Amino acid sequence: MSSPLSVILTQNKLTGENFNDWKRNLLIVLNFEKHSFVLTQPRPPTPAIDAPDRDFVALERWDNSNLSAMCYIRASMSNVLQKQHEEHQTARQIMDNLEEMFGEQTIQAKTDAIKGLMNCRQKVGTPIKEHMMKVMAYLSEAQTNGAEIDSATQLVMGSGSKAEANVAEPSSPAPNPKRKKEKGKNKGKKPAVDAPATKKSTKTKKRKVDPKKVKCFHCGKK
Repeated sequence: MSSPLSVILTQNKLTGENFNDWKRNLLIVLNFEKHSFVLTQPRPPTPAIDAPDRDFVALERWDNSNLSAMCYIRASMSNVLQKQHEEHQTARQIMDNLEEMFGEQTIQAKTDAIKGLMNCRQKVGTPIKEHMMKVMAYLSEAQTNGAEIDSATQLVMGSGSKAEANVAEPSSPAPNPKRKKEKGKNKGKKPAVDAPATKKSTKTKKRKVDPKKVKCFHCGKK
């Protein structure tokens, strides 16, 4: 292994139970060496004799990267696993077989990462940098184990948690400027006191009597 990063593979060889960690380290090395594309892109077809030179260059590049990737993979395996994968012709075939053997670890790791990502909330008083580092760690773990998360979703997840944290503590409502102005305008004035309601007189009014109709008490005549 010529890569300076390959030491992480030699020190952490694949034994089975450490498949997720080993795969993460392998992708680091293959990405650094620019060989990781052979895990996702099929081998180009053999060009015709009169094909342009770029087709021959592309095929040669793929073959060289595939050979390098297989060497990195096999060299970082236990002896038992090396023996089981001697007949494979491409790095992708080896990785697909390993996924079948240890895929349950990948599924569980992906599920845990997505669950942690969805439940990740910035706590009040926690620096935004610390929160974003946690979000990026969950994203990296999920994507390493096969989850497909586009950039728009990543942005929403990162900013959404921040927004929820900002509203975790409700702030007091802003004072109404109009109300404040009215209070200042009436400052110094005594509040108006409503005048007591006048009571209706309970006394009955005296009826006016026509003097012509009144009888004399002495003679009984009007």
